[in-house]
Amino acid sequence: MTTWHETCLADLSRALPEARVEPYGSVAEGAADGWSDLDVIITTESPVEIETALSGELWAFQSTLSGEEHVIRAVLVDGRRIDMTVRGVEATLSDLAADNAVRFDLALAAAKLGRGSDLIGLHLCLGALRDALVLGMEQRDRELGHAHHREATAHDRDALRVLDSLGAPLEPATALRTYETYGAWRRALEPTYVPDPRGLEALIARSIPA
Repeated sequence: MTTWHETCLADLSRALPEARVEPYGSVAEGAADGWSDLDVIITTESPVEIETALSGELWAFQSTLSGEEHVIRAVLVDGRRIDMTVRGVEATLSDLAADNAVRFDLALAAAKLGRGSDLIGLHLCLGALRDALVLGMEQRDRELGHAHHREATAHDRDALRVLDSLGAPLEPATALRTYETYGAWRRALEPTYVPDPRGLEALIARSIPA
């Protein structure tokens, strides 16, 4: 059966006819599983628009420029995770989401927890929960009008609620619950913020065998 990795490689080659598209890592070695990302090197002198090349909407990504290489680690709305090294040109990317860093970390956490790598998976989830607690402190200070608190406030009694995201056993859904918790705390501070779990939900659904 053709995997999404193979389909994506073929689509990239069609979308970038003047480029050399080379997979590496687990896909090239025939060792990919449901949690594997696609690692690919794209060598070209022609423009590369990432969402067009991947036929999908970016949900979260990291981007690093080094010399003539542009490294993009992408998570798409449809749950695909693709690490691309574009050689020869700087690729074009969409704007970052307001919570891009948290999205990216929790997508990685879901993949790690799916493989049983609980140490790093939980570490990434705890990072997002720490961010949620910082948001709670900011909300407390805004409502009370100052940042010095000698006594506990009503907000402190809510602190343990962030741990509701966690539990045994740790699993990919732990990352999704963590994102939901982060989203709720951020929305309480920033009413215009709208969390978007689509990429994380799709990643988990795509990766867990039916």
